[in-house]
Amino acid sequence: MLRTSLQRRVSVMAGVFLLVSLALTLVLAQSLLHTTGEDERAAQEQWGQVADSLSAFRGNFVELHAVHQQYVLSTDPTQTPSLGRERADLVDDLAEQREVLREQAVLLRDSAVTDNLQEVFADVDAWHTVADEQARVKATGDEEGLRSALANAPASREFRNAYRDVEDVAQLIGDQRLADASEAEEDLGRFQLVQVGVAAVALLMVPTMLHLVRRWVLRPLDALSQQMLGVGRGDLQTPLGLAGPPELAAVAHSAETMRRRILDELADAVSAREALAQKQPLVAEVRDQLAAHELPTLAGWTAAAALRPAEGLLAGDWYDVLHLEDGRYAVVVADVSGHGARAGIVAIQLKRLLEAALHLAPEPDLALAMAARVFTDEAERFASCVVAVVDADSGVVRYANAGHPAPLVVRSDGGTVRLVAQLEATGPLLSWLHLDTPGAWSTGTVSLAPGSMLVVYTDGLTEARPSGTTDELGVEGVLEALAGLPELTPQALVDEALEAARRHSGGRARDDVTLVVLARGDGALPAAPRGAHAAGPGHRTG
Repeated sequence: MLRTSLQRRVSVMAGVFLLVSLALTLVLAQSLLHTTGEDERAAQEQWGQVADSLSAFRGNFVELHAVHQQYVLSTDPTQTPSLGRERADLVDDLAEQREVLREQAVLLRDSAVTDNLQEVFADVDAWHTVADEQARVKATGDEEGLRSALANAPASREFRNAYRDVEDVAQLIGDQRLADASEAEEDLGRFQLVQVGVAAVALLMVPTMLHLVRRWVLRPLDALSQQMLGVGRGDLQTPLGLAGPPELAAVAHSAETMRRRILDELADAVSAREALAQKQPLVAEVRDQLAAHELPTLAGWTAAAALRPAEGLLAGDWYDVLHLEDGRYAVVVADVSGHGARAGIVAIQLKRLLEAALHLAPEPDLALAMAARVFTDEAERFASCVVAVVDADSGVVRYANAGHPAPLVVRSDGGTVRLVAQLEATGPLLSWLHLDTPGAWSTGTVSLAPGSMLVVYTDGLTEARPSGTTDELGVEGVLEALAGLPELTPQALVDEALEAARRHSGGRARDDVTLVVLARGDGALPAAPRGAHAAGPGHRTG
């Protein structure tokens, strides 16, 4: 089947939309024109009927007045009766025409015409009053009374008044007919303008739709395609992303997840090759001994952790989270100098001794003092270490820091990541130099408010830098990377911090990187299950 491009499909749809719009516009125009024409013809017919009826009424009235004058002035006994009958017939005809004219005027619904016709009818009634009195006197044969009734020609005066009003109404009807015709013509002109405007808008929508599709869909897709071609050519360090619509941004996010997975797979392959040089059976045993316990599931707390070795599968870093007998939890992160199997063995010894010390006396400073005994026969090695004992109910953290990078207390406020506190060193590095120094390490206290996170890490994170430079990532770089997260969770923090370190160092870590994050929520939130802590190959979680 022939596959057409998205732009061509949109163009076809836009063309169909245009044709449908124009067809509907034409149909609507014809319907409105037909309706408007019918209404205009009906209105003109009504005006014409009223004008014709008024003309007939006027003619009949004129004829009636003339016959009346002949009747009242007639002296011929042979003509007077016939003139009287003719007069009576004309009076009846005028009454019928008057009713027809009244009904037609009502249908016009024009108050000016109706009001003027009422004045005409009143004048005609006044004429009837005078004329009927003259006819009555004529019928009685009272010559003196007739001369008195005809004095000053009152019927003629009333006739002139009525006729003048009839002429005024005829003029008004003519003017209104012309005004209605002119208004109908203007309405037709306006409708034609609207029709042209609708057609113009429909025509403009096609290129507008094509432009928006190119801007919102095709260009972002082309940009993402170029980025993915870069990944295919080996550029795995440039993050993939789009600033387009959410649907395309989701596609870019999936592509970015794939890029990170590729990097993790490559790192895992490199680590596997390096592990062969570290004598695989021994490495596997040491790695298993250093594996962390299961991260705790606490009401109102969430947790995540990861460890990324710099060489092979074995790191000098290690971390653990221990459930103490008094109900508190101890977070331990240590970084033994050196790499490889020997550093791993020292790390195992340090881990076992710290675990025993914390179970016997869960005080961070005492645990460090006891663990320093590991370096009695390790004059060439040292270690930095943080021990933090967390009370899950109150959020109070008691900690001791033996020359380790200061753990961070952070929180997210209004979309920004704010550094609340740094847990600076409370004593020197663990080494043979301070084996017999009383009180070499002290214990500090900090309280985690709801919504805050404790971030314990090794220097491989903040000291990440490109090869041949001194441009370290630093705490500021980590916080800047976290500021771009849509939601700050422990797992998101771990993933983004590791990605920032890898990106800043050019894709290959120079030192082990370890991260442990504990977050105190606002409500009872279970910690993520163990499987959710892993961020891919090269990460180890408890």
